[in-house]
Amino acid sequence: MLALLCASSSEEILAQCEGILDLRLFTTMSELRRYAAIGDVEGILIDARLGVTTAIRERLPQIPIFEFTLPFDLSAVMRWTEQMRSQRTSENSQPVATMENVEVAPSATPSSLPPIQEAKPPYATVTLNAVEGFRHTVTPGVRRRTVPVIMLDSPKGGAGRSTLGAHTAYYAALRGKRVAVIDLDMNGDIAQKFGFADAPDVRGWRGRSVEEAVRDGICLVHESSVHIFPSPQSPEVVLQDPTDAEYLLNLCLEEMDVVLLDMPQGWTPIHQAVLPYTTQVLFVVVPAVDQLARIQEHADKLVFAGLSNHEVAPILNKAKRVRADERAMQHYLLPFSIRSVVPFDPTIDKRGGVNGKRIVQAMRPFWDEVLGWSATRERRRWFGFLRKA
Repeated sequence: MLALLCASSSEEILAQCEGILDLRLFTTMSELRRYAAIGDVEGILIDARLGVTTAIRERLPQIPIFEFTLPFDLSAVMRWTEQMRSQRTSENSQPVATMENVEVAPSATPSSLPPIQEAKPPYATVTLNAVEGFRHTVTPGVRRRTVPVIMLDSPKGGAGRSTLGAHTAYYAALRGKRVAVIDLDMNGDIAQKFGFADAPDVRGWRGRSVEEAVRDGICLVHESSVHIFPSPQSPEVVLQDPTDAEYLLNLCLEEMDVVLLDMPQGWTPIHQAVLPYTTQVLFVVVPAVDQLARIQEHADKLVFAGLSNHEVAPILNKAKRVRADERAMQHYLLPFSIRSVVPFDPTIDKRGGVNGKRIVQAMRPFWDEVLGWSATRERRRWFGFLRKA
């Protein structure tokens, strides 16, 4: 069976391949992994618009992948399928050298005989079932620390990602947490939220501690003890090096209690580098009609990246009609559920800083839950009750 991961036009592709290829549409990463574990997936067809080819290849390295673009070319897929099957047949048909089919001449000396392999101990031969074999082929993930690593993510700029991140860091610092903010967005201004105008260049820095970063001027310290690693504000830099981002993240994990990552918009190699360390993704969106397609596409990318529902927290920001916007946006964020709705505040950009009262009121229950100050609660609506007479 071939697996199909498609952003749109899936019905047309399935109809085109009907009777020719055994093709099945997958919409969740967990379902794809389950079928791959039992050996039912022969290959994967991935729509290039999803941008998840690298993530799927890392999580399922044993399955061949064919990336296509619209219009769908059935003949190219059939040629790729035949090459894949012929290669697999040639690998399985290679003769195995045994002692029975080795001819030894009478004048052969012991040195010319083929070497005899030593028998392996009994504990070295372990029989694995399909699921266990799949687990041994997947690259082991990064060891998750108890330090919360919060990724501030959004499909498009202007969603208020940096503003929410600055308020989150400030709230955690006032509660006694050692907070580090790593700005990975070249167009980000999270350092300006704390009153810093000049941003140092952190590219290529390889210190050994956060204290050393402060001495070198790489890390900025706010009066609330929030440590900020700003992004280099240079028109020559389009995207920060993922190696630098991963190094700063590992450095902060050793000394800090909370780490916030202000990500660039969209889905970049930086996302793939820091995603294994992330414990919570703040998926910040705004209720705008022109962004619905990007929001839905970005939610699909998070799903195919292997993130579960409790690891992704969609935050509806700048909502003018709280309940109506929440009901309208929930359909585009599936399978994730909206965790918090922040009302629109027209004066926050004029005031600046981290003094948004509406943000604090809306985000405080979520902050307490993520930072470990309160138990997990599901958001429920109050419809009242009827009291019996």
